[in-house]
Amino acid sequence: MFKYYFTYEPSIPTGIGFGQFSLTHGTMLLLMAGLIYYIVRYYTAATDSRRRHMRWGIAIAIWTMELFKDFYLAVTGQWEPSLLPLHLCGFGLMMIAVDAIHPNKTTREILYSLTIWGAFAAEIFPDWAYYPIMNQWALQSFLIHALLIAYPMMLMVSGEMVPNWRELWHPVLFLAVVVPFVIWVNGQLGTNFFFLNVAAPGSPLEPLQQAFGHGGLYITVVLSLLALLWVIMYTPWEIAKRRKAAVAVTV
Repeated sequence: MFKYYFTYEPSIPTGIGFGQFSLTHGTMLLLMAGLIYYIVRYYTAATDSRRRHMRWGIAIAIWTMELFKDFYLAVTGQWEPSLLPLHLCGFGLMMIAVDAIHPNKTTREILYSLTIWGAFAAEIFPDWAYYPIMNQWALQSFLIHALLIAYPMMLMVSGEMVPNWRELWHPVLFLAVVVPFVIWVNGQLGTNFFFLNVAAPGSPLEPLQQAFGHGGLYITVVLSLLALLWVIMYTPWEIAKRRKAAVAVTV
């Protein structure tokens, strides 16, 4: 059961992974959903002091897991540039760390507009499905992405964060800086951050890349779909805001 517990990707035999959409995958999703629910519920009922400790706790937990992986693989001679935290969810780790220290609109808008759906997609279409479930890197991947979802969720449910489409310029500016940088890093290191070169196997990006190729057209289509996703994500909040304003005027 634990034969491949600390085995890293290149040394994993073919065919022993838990597999996307398998019973094991579904069970893990249920467990992560339960964890997210518990964290959000506990945070909502907590005092301001305890909430601050929880934000710090989540930031410390995800970075401890991330750095442990880097340290272990570096010591065993397996570390590679693709492990740099430059995927969308890697930047989410940075946003949580910054927000835990200094809560602000920019980090929180990025967490809602980019991190939460990116982490959700990663849980549904895990690119670590080739690992057996009893593997440290598979388990912590599930857990880290669950915490990336839980953090902005607990802020929203508690009322500490209200997404506002007028603040979308923060994520747009973030992408305008980060995407060219990531493209450059991919070219220099031969990496695939943001899945800009090769779509994650089994993800919705895969058929898009098959249809539009590997160049600028593919990236343009992905960004266009992101804009559509933002419309879907922000519309309910705007409707709720206008209804609340209308009720206030009536009263």
